[in-house]
Amino acid sequence: MNPQRRLTGLCARRLFAAGLFVLAAAGPAAAEVPYTATLTVAAGEDGVEKRIRDIAQTLLRQKDPPESRAALARRVADDRRGITDTLRALGYFDSRVESGIDRNASPTAVSITVDPGPLYLVRDVAVAVPTGAPPLPADFPAIETFGVALGDPVRSADILAAEGHVLARLREAGRPLARRVDRRIVVDHALRAATVTWIVDPGPAARFGETRIEGLVDAREPMVRRRLRWQAGEAYDSRKVDATRKALAGSGLFSSVRIAAADRVDPDGTVPMTVTLVEGERRSVGGGLRYSTSTGFGTELFWEHRDLFGNGDRVRLSGTFAEQELGATATYRRPYFLADEQDLVASLTLADEKPPAYDNRFLRIHGGIERRFPPHWTAGAGLQYERMEVTAQRRTNRYHLVGAPVFLRRDTSDDLLNPTSGYRTTLSATPYFGVEDGALGVLKLRIDQTAYWRLDEEGSWVLAAGASLGSLLGAGRGEVPAPQRFYAGGGGSVRGFGFQMAGPVDAAGDPLGGKSLLTGGAELRIKVTETIGVVPFLEAGTVTDSTLPGFGDRLFVGAGIGLRYYTSFGPVRLDLATPLNRRDGVDDLVQVYISLGQAF
Repeated sequence: MNPQRRLTGLCARRLFAAGLFVLAAAGPAAAEVPYTATLTVAAGEDGVEKRIRDIAQTLLRQKDPPESRAALARRVADDRRGITDTLRALGYFDSRVESGIDRNASPTAVSITVDPGPLYLVRDVAVAVPTGAPPLPADFPAIETFGVALGDPVRSADILAAEGHVLARLREAGRPLARRVDRRIVVDHALRAATVTWIVDPGPAARFGETRIEGLVDAREPMVRRRLRWQAGEAYDSRKVDATRKALAGSGLFSSVRIAAADRVDPDGTVPMTVTLVEGERRSVGGGLRYSTSTGFGTELFWEHRDLFGNGDRVRLSGTFAEQELGATATYRRPYFLADEQDLVASLTLADEKPPAYDNRFLRIHGGIERRFPPHWTAGAGLQYERMEVTAQRRTNRYHLVGAPVFLRRDTSDDLLNPTSGYRTTLSATPYFGVEDGALGVLKLRIDQTAYWRLDEEGSWVLAAGASLGSLLGAGRGEVPAPQRFYAGGGGSVRGFGFQMAGPVDAAGDPLGGKSLLTGGAELRIKVTETIGVVPFLEAGTVTDSTLPGFGDRLFVGAGIGLRYYTSFGPVRLDLATPLNRRDGVDDLVQVYISLGQAF
């Protein structure tokens, strides 16, 4: 046979065989394997079963069946390993995880049985220093104070957190180069316990050295240096570094702030510092919408210019356009005025507001000082002048008032618009004096308190509570201008009642206001998904004509349910509420509130 023909025939046969293989591989897709899955967990600590359900893909992906029985078996096997690792991380080092697949069931039935076993406890905990490294500071705290103590469960999260606390404490104590060399966890199954040892190199003691500023384009270096919380030659303290980062980020001038110590300590015992900044936009515009049944729709717009004169100051022009309010405000804030952590604040407001209680056309001029006392305290004092034309109870009066507002605030909450822990306390007092209105003299006092508690580790369940108490001294209700009286009701007070309506009203149903205020409420913030939450709430309050509320005064009570949509800039709030002791002909059955941020 011709060799060329033999070769051609051989190639043809091989190509034909390959074609059959390709056709076979491209045949009908393997059928999916639908299944049901059950989990059984023996006795263990609260939350163990939830942690397992959160990571078990066999349970989570029942609506996403695998493409073959082998793939289902792999999914179950992966879960056995994942559940075992999760239990070890929680302190269960002798667990049993078993699984079964019943292929005769329709659909296929998968069962996972978990016995966490005994919880292992910390038998010993220590921090050791490697040979040749500097010793720990003489005043270094006992290791038990960092979150892992004898008798505690051997939990990975607690051990890692304690390790972070150890290194943070060293960096606060002048050791910028502190680092972990090793972490040793030795498990004794006979004793059902473990010893935890961190091998830590504290690094040499150091002082702040030369600071280099990088990345500036328009911002001035003296403005940045004034925000440094350390002085060259001071003992290194990471808390001062964190405070500087916060001060620079809070200026609104920089989109990125990075502060780093050098990876060496110079022979003179100092560590050079580098502050790297990325400048943000100097000007911004923004706005927001709000709605409530009693006040209608409203919008707020603003324009802001930062660092106008090169010292980090801000000018902000804002306008309010609503069914019951039309106004404009210009605000100027100069930080570091005469002292660190002290701001000069000035504002001018022109507005025409028409809430249910009164109509008020006014001019307000305010100037004051605000001073921060880190990390939680802020105080302020100022002077203001108000010229008002007020119509209330079918009478029109003109007022010229001089006030001297002061306040003291403590804020330990973890977020401005969506707090999940901490509390806020604000004490305020404002004496008012009439300029062209006789001898009017009034002192307005108020205290506001809110608190927030996480009910789970993730912050998906948060209990929030708030209360306010106010009092007017020096004049009767009729002598006090209506805008300076106390009112309750609305989206920021007693929800369920209209704005200013949770209090006494006149014959026409218009709010009278009062000389004293007492409100309180609580809500449970439940995050259903990462972006959706529901909030049941109950609030109550009263406004009276006496200096302080009494036990016999009528209490206005409202309840409702809210929906939250969580965004990167804060939650969007939709609340529906009803008064539980509604007055016929005065209060509506339902109030609706829409705004940005939580109610308090």
